[in-house]
Amino acid sequence: LKESVFPKFMKNRTADSAIRIWGPGCSTGEEAYSLAISLLEFLEDVGAKIPIQIFATDISESAIKKARIGVYSEGIERSVSSERLSRFFDRVSGGYKINKSIRDLCLFSKHDVTSDPPFSKLDLVSCRNVLIYFAAILQKHVIPIFHYALNPGGFLFLGKSDSPGGSAK
Repeated sequence: LKESVFPKFMKNRTADSAIRIWGPGCSTGEEAYSLAISLLEFLEDVGAKIPIQIFATDISESAIKKARIGVYSEGIERSVSSERLSRFFDRVSGGYKINKSIRDLCLFSKHDVTSDPPFSKLDLVSCRNVLIYFAAILQKHVIPIFHYALNPGGFLFLGKSDSPGGSAK
């Protein structure tokens, strides 16, 4: 994302035009927070101050509640660098809490991607490891929803196991 996608966000963008990302099927928020951190780091590297809006949704209210809190076990030490842990997390009893500056970039809400209206005017839809749980007919239903949600030239980011099926063009 930092090498291929984020630089394209910068083309023809004004400083007050927010970068908008939607993460359907966000579960407990790890991916939304990772996107926020990566994008923030990228913008700092290129010296840009552009607002970030990340909409992270899931059908599970309990997952959304956990995501909003942003507390993760000490096990994240295996996958998050010590530099990022010290910069973007606060140590809490038994683990780490994503700090408020990152939580404020992410709006978590309950949402059913198969029936609720999508977000719109997005630069990126990050739908990683969600489509693998959908039957082919449901995949064919949601891919056009993602297309509709994206700005022209926007990106759909799928997981290794996901596929747009017969919708790929």
